[in-house]
Amino acid sequence: MAEVPQTLYARLRDELRAGILEGRLLPHAKLPSESELTATHGVSRITVRQALGDLQKEGLIVRLQGKGAYVAQPRASQQLDRLAGLGESLAEQGQAVHSKRLALKTVRATADLASLLQVPVRSELVQLATLRYLERQPLSVNVSHFAPGIGQRIARIDVSGRDLLEVLERDLGQRIAQAEVEIRAQAMGAREAKLLRVETGVAALKVQRVVRAVGGQPLQVETAVYRADIFSYRLTQLR
Repeated sequence: MAEVPQTLYARLRDELRAGILEGRLLPHAKLPSESELTATHGVSRITVRQALGDLQKEGLIVRLQGKGAYVAQPRASQQLDRLAGLGESLAEQGQAVHSKRLALKTVRATADLASLLQVPVRSELVQLATLRYLERQPLSVNVSHFAPGIGQRIARIDVSGRDLLEVLERDLGQRIAQAEVEIRAQAMGAREAKLLRVETGVAALKVQRVVRAVGGQPLQVETAVYRADIFSYRLTQLR
C-alpha cells in the first residue's frame, strides 16, 4: 500500500515535535517566528499556526502574546486513585522516568523512622537515595528506608530504572497491600535545589509514603522532594 502523504501542517508539526522530543530544542528555547517558519518551510501562515496550535494542545510549547512560542518545560502528573510506582504511571502516559543512585548505606533509625517501620530506635536500616529524571529534567530527590531484612536484599539488586514497588513484589516476593501517603508544600532545601537545578527556597512538593504488606507490616518509608513547577498529583473524587 502506498504511504498516505501528510498535510503540510502535519509535516511541520511533526518536524518541530521531533526537535523537542529528541532534545534539539531544549526547554525554554524560543521557536522561530511565524514569519521565519513560513519562509523556511514554504508554507502559509495559517499552516504554521495550525502546527503550533497542535503542539500547544500537546503541552510541548507555550505561546506568549507578542513574544512568540517557546518550548515548554516537561511536566508530569500522577493519579492517586491506585498504588503504583511513578515509572509505571508515567509510562502509561508515554513519559519516561530515569533514576540515578546517589547513595546506598546503612544508617541508624531515628525516632520517627523507628515508629513508622515499627523497629527499635537506632536499629540498623538500609538507606537508598536516588535522583529521578523526567525525560532530561531532574524531577525529584528520593530517600527510602527499608525494614530490616528487606534492605539487605535490596542492596544486592540493581534497582536503576525500576520502581521500588516492582522490586519489592517481583524480586523479593512481597505482597503489597497499601500505602499511606502524606503530601505537603515546603521550601526547597539547599541540597535538593542543587540536585534539581532550581533556586533554594522555591516551592517544592514533599511526599512521604509508607508501604505496607498484606497483614500491615511496614516494608518501606520513602520521602521524595519534587520540583513543584513540573510535577503534580491528580485525584478523582466521587460524591
